[in-house]
Amino acid sequence: LARRRARATDLPPLPFPHRRSLSVMAALLLCASQSSASVDYGDAVAASFGDGSAADDLWFGLATAPAHAENQLNDTWLEFASRGGVHAWRNTPRAAERLHFWTDPEVDIKLAADTGVSVYRLGVDWGRLVPDCSLDRETPCGVQQWEVLDRYIEIIKSVRSHGMRVMLSLFHHSFPRWGVTWGRAETPRGAAAGEMFTHPRSVEHFVAFARDVIERFAPLVDFWVTFNEPVVFSMLTHCMGIWPPGPAVTNPYARLNCMTNPKTGALLAQNNMIRAHRQIYALIRANELAAQLPLAPVGVAHLIMDSRPFAVGFDSASTLFIDLYSKYYFIDQLKETLDFCGINYYGLEIVTGIGPGLAPKEVEYSGSGRGISPTGLVSLLEAYQARYGTDPKARFMRGDGYGFVVTENGIADSQDLLRPAYLLEHLLALRAAQRRGIRVRGYTFWTASDNWEWADGYCPKFGLAAVNRSDPLLRRVPRDSYHLFTKVVRSRRVTVAQRHAAWRRVTTAAANGEMKEVCRSGDALGSLDTPDRWPVLGGTTLPDGRVVDWRYDDAKVESPGAEDTAIVTDFIEHSMALSSATGFDPAAAVVSALAGFGHEFVGRPPPPPTLPPPSLSPPLLPLSPPPPSPPPPSPPPSP
Repeated sequence: LARRRARATDLPPLPFPHRRSLSVMAALLLCASQSSASVDYGDAVAASFGDGSAADDLWFGLATAPAHAENQLNDTWLEFASRGGVHAWRNTPRAAERLHFWTDPEVDIKLAADTGVSVYRLGVDWGRLVPDCSLDRETPCGVQQWEVLDRYIEIIKSVRSHGMRVMLSLFHHSFPRWGVTWGRAETPRGAAAGEMFTHPRSVEHFVAFARDVIERFAPLVDFWVTFNEPVVFSMLTHCMGIWPPGPAVTNPYARLNCMTNPKTGALLAQNNMIRAHRQIYALIRANELAAQLPLAPVGVAHLIMDSRPFAVGFDSASTLFIDLYSKYYFIDQLKETLDFCGINYYGLEIVTGIGPGLAPKEVEYSGSGRGISPTGLVSLLEAYQARYGTDPKARFMRGDGYGFVVTENGIADSQDLLRPAYLLEHLLALRAAQRRGIRVRGYTFWTASDNWEWADGYCPKFGLAAVNRSDPLLRRVPRDSYHLFTKVVRSRRVTVAQRHAAWRRVTTAAANGEMKEVCRSGDALGSLDTPDRWPVLGGTTLPDGRVVDWRYDDAKVESPGAEDTAIVTDFIEHSMALSSATGFDPAAAVVSALAGFGHEFVGRPPPPPTLPPPSLSPPLLPLSPPPPSPPPPSPPPSP
């Protein structure tokens, strides 16, 4: 843990009070920003992405998904929201209408096309296409609503008619309603045990649905994404219970069991998704061969975060453990059937105890409560390059592979204070990664319009365009960042002047004492119905003399240590094999040992956070009365 402890020094053991001078320091920052505004940078280029003609020139894209955007969609998320599981939903006009993407997709498609992007990522909703099935049904359920399939084909053809290639997601965090049970109690195995992708027949049903989609869509799809953020989905549904169907898992031992036990919970779900991906990959290739179609790259969209321990000791060990389970395992199992490795990257996550923490007086957070760290993206790409670059089984790294694609990157920022700099700094980071020899082929920004963001509802604003939800037509209002993104995409470069102006926007706001809207609750897990207000930090000086500067810095990129690969290699696979053979789970034993170490030498880890209660407002949709609340679980024994 030596290198992990060294990394922990980037954050002090406890958050310092943030004391900005309202006189001298603010005046100096403001004067500096105003005086530098007169500097003429001419046409100096900070980063250029070629003219787009070379195979490895970076392409630009925008992304959306059915549960975020499609209206007339009676999915698990709508049910979850009606039961009080989604924040910023009951107080949002026309919440159930989302973005009208089902009945009027042209609005967002044209908004994307007008920026000049060449790829548009969207998805199909499994439950909309297969509304009537059961996980226990022995005969796999394929597509049932063929007119719905035809409607999706119309939408995809519209994307292509606007000159954009199609990246299609088959699963994006929305399991059909027939695969979940509402009102179940928390168990030692977590939430929704035995349901969704933990069910033994889930693979057969998903593959049957995918087969019908592939056979009809293959000539129209340029990239396939089988699963979006499978680790996140399995963790937040089963181990945390804060995604449908719930309930929230409050017992920390149940969370650990869900994370580490291969016979239940997150690992079981991930292993079934791995099985499904392999079968779908074979179906896509067989279909292309039979129809004599060009090969469309197939991948997954895998979320990785720049994880940092809050303090040395238990938090360092916990960070390492989380990295073991979230960073490499899923990709390791699929590397032979990944033409590209899709990376969803949003920023920094601070780890404390066995979950996320916050340091709002030292770290610049986005509106969704993610720390901003463009340099962290390159460090993570370096780690992946080191792990898979010489692995002959890693198809995406071979000569016939497609390399890395950033399948999502974006920031929640309702005021558009941070987004311009966030966008440019991440593009500079990708150009630096390319110069380091990392084959990054595409950059997909999330997203064109503000939308429904899972359990956070409509509080975080990720869109390049705002949405007037009081307007029955949900009219879009492009932000400054929309026009900046358009200029960058069409010119295929970031200028020094653009970079300087974007950062000046941040530092001026900080010097003026402006506050940003943040939707993350104090427990670092939940969201808020109305945003809190936190200070903008960029350019300010902390009490220990450090300056908050989150711009990309090549000198701060961390080279992967050999110990990372040595620790991670085969650990989980051997753990699961031994568990199956003997009934003993060494991974869980390691967690217990780490927890004991932290309790004895560092101090007891913080108790699990208490999630906010559901809204007491009456449901907006007619529902049958919910079952009575289960009795609270017995408190776990002291370690």
